[in-house]
Amino acid sequence: MAEPVRRDAERRRSQRVLLRVRVVVHGKAVNGSTIEEETLTTVVNAHGALIDLAAKVQAGQPLVLQNRDTGEKQECRVIHLGPKQGEKFQIGLEFAQPAPRFWHIDFPPETWNSQQGAARPVPETPQAKVRP
Repeated sequence: MAEPVRRDAERRRSQRVLLRVRVVVHGKAVNGSTIEEETLTTVVNAHGALIDLAAKVQAGQPLVLQNRDTGEKQECRVIHLGPKQGEKFQIGLEFAQPAPRFWHIDFPPETWNSQQGAARPVPETPQAKVRP
């Protein structure tokens, strides 16, 4: 019997967060030239990121991702080659080892969902009394 198809969110190893972080990609391009390209992340998680990259890379290719603000580096590999967006391609990167602290953010808990994160009305609060 075939295994039922699961939605991508059910297969995720960590919560995805839409976040633009300045990063520098280091490595070798398909043509052998050196890559040192600054770009922005689109989505991040504890296991990697989605970025836009002008340099031509291929699936499985090792790269090093450097957080521009902190200088920290993480070894990673290309796991997704997406469509071209203007002059750049959408590239999915997976860290060699999970690195949730690399982004310097707190990820939402696994049980968080849109209902829990929905905006709620702020209850009215009594006006502060000013003392003479």
